[in-house]
Amino acid sequence: MNIRYRIEEFKKGMAPHISEAKFMLRRIRKSPLSIAGMAIIIFFALIAALAPVLAPPATRDPYMIWKDGSFTDPRPPGSSILRNPKALEVGYTTHIFGTTPEQYDIYYGCIWGTITAFRVGILVVGGALIIGCLIGIIAGYYGGIIDELMMRFTDVIFAFPGLILAMALVTAIQGNKLPVDFFFIFCCVLFFIGFALICSKILKLSSGKSLAFGFLGALIFAFIDIWVFNSPSYWKIVLPMSRLDKALIALTIVGWPGYTRLLRSEVLRIKQEDFIEAAKAVGCSDSRIMFKHIIPNAIYPILITASLDIGGIVLTAAALSFLGIGSPRGYADWGQMISFAQNYVNLRMTSWYAFFIPGFFILLFVLGWNLLGDAFRDILDPMLRRK
Repeated sequence: MNIRYRIEEFKKGMAPHISEAKFMLRRIRKSPLSIAGMAIIIFFALIAALAPVLAPPATRDPYMIWKDGSFTDPRPPGSSILRNPKALEVGYTTHIFGTTPEQYDIYYGCIWGTITAFRVGILVVGGALIIGCLIGIIAGYYGGIIDELMMRFTDVIFAFPGLILAMALVTAIQGNKLPVDFFFIFCCVLFFIGFALICSKILKLSSGKSLAFGFLGALIFAFIDIWVFNSPSYWKIVLPMSRLDKALIALTIVGWPGYTRLLRSEVLRIKQEDFIEAAKAVGCSDSRIMFKHIIPNAIYPILITASLDIGGIVLTAAALSFLGIGSPRGYADWGQMISFAQNYVNLRMTSWYAFFIPGFFILLFVLGWNLLGDAFRDILDPMLRRK
């Protein structure tokens, strides 16, 4: 009897979740564009997962496109492989999509470039989300001088065009190694703890606001130490960093302010609601209010924007590679493959495959994420989903 009662209670508890899932599936079926977006992304995900099977690596680094000789003109789709015995060994007989002017195989670059596109889009948007949401919720929840300082710094980043700032950052990051300074990280942590203790003991601020001031103080300390004093340290480890990694870091720095402003506006709206006042009245801590009550109600517009931004990030990364400051030469990147054929873009379209096929891959990938973002908006946006 007790087991049967528990089963019935479990079914009652799961009923709202099941009905919500059914509602989402109905909304997806009613939108053909949403289904098309999901199908495109699933198609590219399968290409990325099956890349070693669809295009077996013919070089030591699978992301480096293999070459077939040193001819100056591109070769059309279906042309035979001439001067690459390693490609013949792994099963290639023809250039399915042709070659670029430097004889890079377009088919191989397009297949492995799918993994590069997913890597760029997901890593950059994920990093920008973490930074932007952390700063946005602190600025929106506490307001005052914390809000002013954080948002004015955000406005400084917004003042520069995104592509131009990304280009400047990629150029400014020198060398091919990333030094990780443990002494600097240790000093930032000490500054954070000390500043938070001063705010809580001397200024008599709440624990949450003291932590926010400590976080702000650590940011100011890091800025002064890096840009003003530039103090040397010997507690470092050096990590290898490619040109693509520089582009990822630059795009993350450029991308986070948008999420900060969006989340801050949502926090300013939600913190005026009655359930937030009730949570404060019963003694909930600031961290519990922010992460238990505000974030779940403010995260949907952020997720919708992030899904729409993945396509834009891939386009920006392709632009950086096209300009020669993105991925290294010969890397499986759609933007760089188009740059190889830039001298063959003309009205005669004699070598159309050299730039059209990688461009078509970019078009489909970006279109899929944009359509998927519209689907997420219809499903997740509480202002639209029940209309």
